[in-house]
Amino acid sequence: MHLIIFSTLLTPRIKYIFNFIFKDILKAEVEFTGNSEYFLQSEHVKITYGDEPLADELFFKATSLLLSNKIEEFSLKTTLFGEYQVPFPVKDSLLPFDVFAASFFILSRYEEYLHQKTSSDDFSVSKSHQLKWKILDRPIIDEWALILKNIILKKHSGFKFFDKKFVQQPTINFTLVPNVPDGFLSKTKFFVSSVFKRDNVYLTSKLDRLTGLGIDNAAVLAELEQFAGNPIYFINFPNVPNEYIRKNGISTLLAQKTVGLLRPCVTESQKFKEIKEAIAKLKKILPNQVNLMSQQLEVLRFPICYLNLLNAGITSDYSMGYADTAGFRAGTCTPFNWYDLQLEKVTPLNVKSYCISDTVLQNMHLQEAKKSVNDYINSVKVVNGSFYSSWQLRSLSKLYKYKKLKSVFEEMLKSGGN
Repeated sequence: MHLIIFSTLLTPRIKYIFNFIFKDILKAEVEFTGNSEYFLQSEHVKITYGDEPLADELFFKATSLLLSNKIEEFSLKTTLFGEYQVPFPVKDSLLPFDVFAASFFILSRYEEYLHQKTSSDDFSVSKSHQLKWKILDRPIIDEWALILKNIILKKHSGFKFFDKKFVQQPTINFTLVPNVPDGFLSKTKFFVSSVFKRDNVYLTSKLDRLTGLGIDNAAVLAELEQFAGNPIYFINFPNVPNEYIRKNGISTLLAQKTVGLLRPCVTESQKFKEIKEAIAKLKKILPNQVNLMSQQLEVLRFPICYLNLLNAGITSDYSMGYADTAGFRAGTCTPFNWYDLQLEKVTPLNVKSYCISDTVLQNMHLQEAKKSVNDYINSVKVVNGSFYSSWQLRSLSKLYKYKKLKSVFEEMLKSGGN
């Protein structure tokens, strides 16, 4: 037995969000139909999404968002649902709001597309509707999915949903220090570059080490090997010639790890060429990395950044979050395929949302930071989701200034079951 969804108009948006909620989150099989006779004769669990029910099936009133194929401004009304506000209120429906339109609005980052149409400023968390509705700190779409699951089971107690388990996946990022090349002329050119070019971080890294501000990346990576499980690492490659990037001790330490690119869209122009150059450097030091991944911790612009990633062959991204604020930017703790609103289609780019970073935690007292991390872990565990966090490698070093963050990281691993 599976779910059969009826709608008189089956748009790409409808299929996308129903598949995400019922297949990806709830692990149920879904069938779509616009044939009312076929639908009514079906022996499967029936759900109608539209203006009115056909019989006594589960009925959810539809609003216009999922029936459209445009990115357009509209009056966004809300209603109270429990202790928070929800958009797209409706009447004569199983829920007092269009849960599918609300989920699509948040997951697709519709508000960010609208923002970029009218402003050249970066989208900040202060502009987020989720913050205003007091749902940013919850994997709200996953919570709504559980409500839908209970509605289905109340009417069809024998229906089976497949199991889904909690997953913890820390991500750790660092900047790779370039290698000094061989040969007198090459060395001279390299050292001149390290003095006058900001992108060559060789001298600054050495000075930081001498003054006690920097870390030995290889040493910290080796220490993490003892207790950190299997984090995903993201490397920021300096903008230097390829000859300055070579295999070294870090290559050996990360040879069997999952590694991706940090800040592939960091420049204002977000040049496609820069992503390809970074991929070439990654493959130079780690030639066995097959599945290309990325993480962007500054500005994330839609759709240009994600389109550039796809064009470069990157199919997995860990950028969906706010570096300076904890919360679920896309409203979910379940990986999802990015929906391109401009092209109105599902893309191959799989997005994993991180909900907390060391940048946020560093401004908290130790116990407050531990509590915040545990609260987010628990909110993800309730819905059997995936808990992603973002850390700088230096935050996990033995330097005294990072003692608090390292302690929080270790507590997080324990709370998450690593």
